[in-house]
Amino acid sequence: MFQVPANDLDRFLGAARQELRAVRENEPGCLRFDIIVFDEAEGRGAFVEVFADESAAEKHRELAHFKEFFAAIDDIDVQWTTNRGEAIA
Repeated sequence: MFQVPANDLDRFLGAARQELRAVRENEPGCLRFDIIVFDEAEGRGAFVEVFADESAAEKHRELAHFKEFFAAIDDIDVQWTTNRGEAIA
C-alpha cells in the first residue's frame, strides 16, 4: 500500500500509470498489475501485483521501467507498506 501527500497524488499516479502500461505490455510473467486508490484526499492506495513465480517478480524489479518509476517519484514523500501473499485461485 502507499500513502502520498494529497498534493503529490496526481504526479505520483501519472508515474504509476506509466509503470502499469510498461508492466502490462512487457512482462508476461506478471499475471495482474492494478493500482487502486482508496482515498484521494489522504493519498492512500495500493498496487496489486501478481507474478507467475518469484523469478518473474525479481525480473520485474530489475527492469528499466521499474527503476524509472522510482526515479520519477524520488522527491515525493511516499510511505510504503508491503504485504506478500500467494494466489490461491
